[in-house]
Amino acid sequence: MDLGLSGKRALVMGSSYGMGNGVARGLAAEGADIVLTARSQDILAAEAADIANAFGVRVEAIACDFAREDDVDRLIDFALDQMGGIDIQFNNCGGPPRLLPSEVDDKTWHDWFDLIMMSAIRVTNGTLPGMRERGWGRILSMTSSNIFLAATENVLSSSLRMSLVGWSKSLSNEVAKDGVTVNCLVPGRIETERVHHGDIARAKRAGVTAADIKAKMIAEAPMGRDGTVQEMADAAVLLCSTQARYITGSAIKVDGGRIPTSL
Repeated sequence: MDLGLSGKRALVMGSSYGMGNGVARGLAAEGADIVLTARSQDILAAEAADIANAFGVRVEAIACDFAREDDVDRLIDFALDQMGGIDIQFNNCGGPPRLLPSEVDDKTWHDWFDLIMMSAIRVTNGTLPGMRERGWGRILSMTSSNIFLAATENVLSSSLRMSLVGWSKSLSNEVAKDGVTVNCLVPGRIETERVHHGDIARAKRAGVTAADIKAKMIAEAPMGRDGTVQEMADAAVLLCSTQARYITGSAIKVDGGRIPTSL
């Protein structure tokens, strides 16, 4: 099936490794040109060369600290100048520390609001006008299963990812008639370093090993396993495709049935 992504231009945030990198590779495999961005220029440069060689697409890379407004402005200018416009915007950043509500001070709230919410809003505000003018665009934001579960020991993610969903839904209504879709991805347990570190944090609280936590989580999973970055990327690519033109304002779970909600 032709997903209609050949020649599209995608800005993929947090794309040096993990799920962001998987999404960048998935889009490149369908012929999209890619702008990679994360904090490490050296890693980005190596990934850009590898993706370009593997898929024969144009790949540009620029380091960016998403918490710095001037860095984000520079990223937007770079992406628009290098590509002449962005058709697909993938909002993604590293996850916050796992803390109880009582453990979070005001500065930590402000810092992570800037990183999770404002980076997505600022970059989208920079790339969206061109999408609306051309009558085609995809905005996709990575969230967390905590938007459904409200994990007590991960209040920053539970709160701020839900804010991202609310913003995405409001934006989707505003731009729906312009041919631009706005959706959120909700990962379950995907085999990444982030999940591994989460197992370590849970293990410390419970007084067991990280291997014990992983075994318990897998035993409880309907499919009896964790998901893969490739499976997450496949869902993202589908939502960015021409065929997904009537899917907007949605939070799509990619969780193997793990999240215990009917919505």
